[in-house]
Amino acid sequence: MKFRRLPPLHTLEAFEASARRLSFKLAAEELHLTPSAISHQIKALEAFLGFELFRRGNRSLELSDGGKAYLAVVRDTLQRLRDGSHRVVQRHARASLKVSMGPFIASELILPALPSFQEAHPDIDVRIDTNLRPVDLLHEDLDLALRFGDGHWPQLTAEHLLTMWALPVCTPALARELRKRSPADLGEISLIHSSPMAEGWAMWSQAAGVTLGKGKRDIWLDSYLAILRAAEQGLGLALGLMPMVDPLLKRRRLAAPWPQLKIEVPQGYYLLHRARDADRPEVAAFRDWLKSLLASGSLFK
Repeated sequence: MKFRRLPPLHTLEAFEASARRLSFKLAAEELHLTPSAISHQIKALEAFLGFELFRRGNRSLELSDGGKAYLAVVRDTLQRLRDGSHRVVQRHARASLKVSMGPFIASELILPALPSFQEAHPDIDVRIDTNLRPVDLLHEDLDLALRFGDGHWPQLTAEHLLTMWALPVCTPALARELRKRSPADLGEISLIHSSPMAEGWAMWSQAAGVTLGKGKRDIWLDSYLAILRAAEQGLGLALGLMPMVDPLLKRRRLAAPWPQLKIEVPQGYYLLHRARDADRPEVAAFRDWLKSLLASGSLFK
């Protein structure tokens, strides 16, 4: 049988994501759909092809023999389409760059400095994504990501940007009060925690060689921006990451009650991109601009 029609592209994307994750639920999260929508798309593709792509168990999903063979075809087709689209866009469309970063990095550091990039590269449109969800540069419409981590991201190029130090920060008034005490004597002071780094305070206490007291209450927040904003509002003591927090310290929006107790953290800040994109002019331009700002120290003034 020779096909005269092609299967809908969205069903191929649903199949590739489901086959890679072996889960309709995880594929749905990746493609921002519901599991039911993914299931319907797979069934529509199976009806089009005339055979089952998956063996479905009560709590499992496995590729059928036909599914394994078709997956190779779909992956090759989608990659060729991505690469071909990229080449044509590069040649005929205005250059654009989509960069993923946390809300704090975007609002406090990158956006204030961005006019200098726009002035130097008026032909490049920059789009900044501050969504906190994990990103997949291999399959999403993103070119670069700024991420805090250990430097290991499979199949991606991770360029080290910053070594980080952690130290407690709070309002200047609270810092003056805490300088009269030790970290073991928090009293009525609340500790502000990071949900993604639940052990942050324990790690700091151990590395700094101090006993950390139990605060009045624990406040848990899910983003670095929210943590520092809570500290600015006088809600308690947060862990600041230097040098990113340096501008807030210099402007007296925050202060460090025990500046001698800063510790180097094992994670750092990295610029992530696909290896094949390393020589793209717009990727290279943003990378060089960012590294120049970091080398000069102007990003943290």
